[in-house]
Amino acid sequence: CMTSTLKILRRFRNKTQQELSEETGINTRSISRYEASPEGLRSASYKNLALLADALDVSVDTFFLDNVSDFLKLPN
Repeated sequence: CMTSTLKILRRFRNKTQQELSEETGINTRSISRYEASPEGLRSASYKNLALLADALDVSVDTFFLDNVSDFLKLPN
């Protein structure tokens, strides 16, 4: 199972779901759903995607990269 881009970015920034929730005002249940599958993330409103992107210091487009490790320059 491919780890979601959102989860990878969140861990890269050393944030918990709870911290991300507090920074964005998005509840942890939603964040968990967004991390669970690409479909979950696609179901997010643009407003929530923008809040998450801002909190993680990335652009919204980054969530939808095929290979986020290219972006982070991390080993797979």
